[in-house]
Amino acid sequence: MLGESTTAALRSAMAYRVIVAVAMLALSPCVQADPQSRDRSREFWAGADASAHVWLIYTGATVAPYGDMFRDGLRLRAAAGYGAYTYRGERFGQIQSFKAETVFSDMLVGYLKRLGPLTAKAFVGASLIQHDLHPFDLQNPVQGLAYGPKAVAEFWLNMGPAAWSSLDLNWTSAHQTYAGRVRAGYRFLDEVSFGAEARVNGNALDKDARGGLFVRYEWDGGEISLAGGVAGRFLEDARDMTDPYATMTWLIQY
Repeated sequence: MLGESTTAALRSAMAYRVIVAVAMLALSPCVQADPQSRDRSREFWAGADASAHVWLIYTGATVAPYGDMFRDGLRLRAAAGYGAYTYRGERFGQIQSFKAETVFSDMLVGYLKRLGPLTAKAFVGASLIQHDLHPFDLQNPVQGLAYGPKAVAEFWLNMGPAAWSSLDLNWTSAHQTYAGRVRAGYRFLDEVSFGAEARVNGNALDKDARGGLFVRYEWDGGEISLAGGVAGRFLEDARDMTDPYATMTWLIQY
């Protein structure tokens, strides 16, 4: 087991490298077929997520190195996040509480393909995830630094002039971490969508499910999305959907 100073140094070094990678992608020059083109070739986002037991902040950038973000082609992506969570478990005949900090980073390459009303993205690459537990939990396989391949699939479907749906899936062998989210929205105004979402997150130890509502405000070159609802964890005895959650994401394209 690594000492606290060693794990802190590893966490800081990993976070620094990924923040640099995100900044390089967000600010890097892109090759354009038409030097006079005003097409957007970069996308940057940041957000926060919180529930009764978990909080997370995250950021990332995607670049279309040879063209516009909305056209078919190669994509490069880097992302990172930092957060903390708590959980409980029976150890030696009594219930014990644990606190944990986590940091992750992704480096991915992918492709965007438009198929009529459907836009599909697929990415592959590598992910690093670290979990630092306090106190040490002998029965928790999700701790320490892990890395491995990662796969991401994202779909957006326009269902007529106002309705749309999306599906986001990702998995990595690092701590067997995965997530999935489905949304269905309706544009009540040109810029404003309301809708419902469902989500599942998990790893080798735990998983939770969520269900809620969202509002999405979009403009030419960006969007802000707010979501909230209820969540339930499967690690502890109480599995009913009683924990509130809230998520906010801000995205720009340029």
